[in-house]
Amino acid sequence: MYGYQGKVLDVNLTTGRIETLPLDEKTCRDFVGGSGIAARLFFARAGKRVGALDPLGPGNPLIFMTGPLVGTPVPSTGRMTASARSPLTGIWGESSVGGFFGAELKFAGYDGIILEGQAPRPVYLEIADDQVRLVPAEDWWGKDAYETIDGLAGRFPGVEGDGTDREAVDGSAAGEPSAAAKRKPQIIAIGPAGENLVPYAAIVHNKGHVLGRTGMGAVMGGKRLKAIVVRGAGKVPVADEAAVKNLRHRLLEKMKNSILIEALHAFGTNSSMDLGSLSGDVPFKNWQLGAWEGYERINGASFSDKVLAGTRTCYGCPVACKREVEVKDGPFRMEKGPGPEYETVGTFGAMCLNDDVEAISKLNELCNRYGMDTISAGSTISFAIECFEDGLIKPEQTGGLTLRWGDPELLVELVHLIGKGEGFGKKLALGSRRLAAEIGPKAEEKLTTVKGLEAPMHDPRAGHGMGLAYATSIRGACHVSSLTMGVEQGAAMYPGLNLIETYAGMASAGKAEMVVKTQNLGMVISGAVIVCQLAGMVYDDADLVAALTAVTGLPWTLEELMECGDRIWNLKRLIGNLSGAGRQDDMLPMRLLTPTAEGGAAGSVPDMDLMLAEFYALREIGPDGRPSRSRLERLGLKEA
Repeated sequence: MYGYQGKVLDVNLTTGRIETLPLDEKTCRDFVGGSGIAARLFFARAGKRVGALDPLGPGNPLIFMTGPLVGTPVPSTGRMTASARSPLTGIWGESSVGGFFGAELKFAGYDGIILEGQAPRPVYLEIADDQVRLVPAEDWWGKDAYETIDGLAGRFPGVEGDGTDREAVDGSAAGEPSAAAKRKPQIIAIGPAGENLVPYAAIVHNKGHVLGRTGMGAVMGGKRLKAIVVRGAGKVPVADEAAVKNLRHRLLEKMKNSILIEALHAFGTNSSMDLGSLSGDVPFKNWQLGAWEGYERINGASFSDKVLAGTRTCYGCPVACKREVEVKDGPFRMEKGPGPEYETVGTFGAMCLNDDVEAISKLNELCNRYGMDTISAGSTISFAIECFEDGLIKPEQTGGLTLRWGDPELLVELVHLIGKGEGFGKKLALGSRRLAAEIGPKAEEKLTTVKGLEAPMHDPRAGHGMGLAYATSIRGACHVSSLTMGVEQGAAMYPGLNLIETYAGMASAGKAEMVVKTQNLGMVISGAVIVCQLAGMVYDDADLVAALTAVTGLPWTLEELMECGDRIWNLKRLIGNLSGAGRQDDMLPMRLLTPTAEGGAAGSVPDMDLMLAEFYALREIGPDGRPSRSRLERLGLKEA
């Protein structure tokens, strides 16, 4: 097969057994890659007993998967996914990450890794081409993710470079990794939050790339797996090298002429803070406000002026949107290292009314070191501040801490408490839904979760399609598993699907059809192929078909890819159903359905009844929230 290595590592941590399983062409054709194939492998192992799986137990398969374009010259395709039953939500959980690990895993000869069981003592997995072993990791247990990554990398002295030479947008520098750089180990690791089984613990890759959402770090911690180290000297075969080269050149030209790519290169993902704040897309004060004048002090330009120390990129990506920051002195001093993404600036800045860019940079570093999702962590803290303000949380419960808005020192202290599992941090580590359940109904009115997952920093009151996408998202509130946000905001268009109009964000009629299409396409582009959703906004549907055809040699059509997306979505939905999720969970929380009095989306709320009725009809979802038997059979999911 072209584009695939045709095999997956199968590791049982309990027994130490390591095997290689074949990845057949039909599975690749039906589920493409990434979390699509992961869902197929997961269901094959868990079956209809998924609802009985302990997310932190040895029987919960943790599956890392790449896609067919990963490790090829096609730009901005260096991502991989991690999937399992989520300890935060109890349903299907998945995360994706950029960087270099996914490409290096392909170079080592594997499309993915399946991990089951629980090691009797902490270990890490070392992969060097066909040499794979489990190595004792007691010395690393208890250390933060940065210490672990640096320490393990130090076991391979004399190897320098980050795995690729960054190619400029104009194509002036080579993008292929050198032979020496390919031997540099690529590492993913958990920190103390994962070891302590914090339900929203993350997995950290090379410090600045994070598998953040749904608690995959806790799943890894439950298996006593501290890290995975991979080195590979191989390459990824492509079917038509000339076609891949031509496509690459065309996509680089599109990127070179894209205002969106220019903004990402200049300011990173936080380039959206200004426009988002004005349009009503950015939530403030735990989603209570639609506007806040402090946003100007935490926008992309402010970070560039005050703390920017450099830029980084992911494998094969010319954009270099990753920020490096440095705080040279003061209470938030930090050495040069990975900077915060937009979502982190939103949760620890806008949501907590904190306008200190140095503090936000430090908070990002602490979350990375402890290994925790900044969206769930920051959202849970802002939720707790509001509960404290309203008297639902008392000072005696916080250890004497006064929870208040706009206090950066408090935020730093709370993150330390969560990461260390101390004091009030133990309650914040539960996540906002579980903490609200302990406090009571009045606290639940302040929640911003869907299916237990804290919403990302894009307000569905400004984009009603995003409201439907959140409510029906497989893993809970999510802005990247579908392509709804880019289409609704006019940043991405797919002519082959007739998604070419600029949608009125604050309108609900007709949005269901758009959301179904963008979900199905998103299952392929963002979850299975896997193209970075940001740089990938320059891709249209024809580019995707051309890339897959050139790399795999299979004559893909857009209709076939949309059917794959439909198949993947429905299988994941069914896994959620078997875990207990139904129609009652396809909803937005009260806070996100309460209009704001100010800002670009003032007075607007999505009409969820209208959109859901249309959505269920299009999806053929029954009263129990499950896809119809006929739909599953048409998609080749009869066994489900």
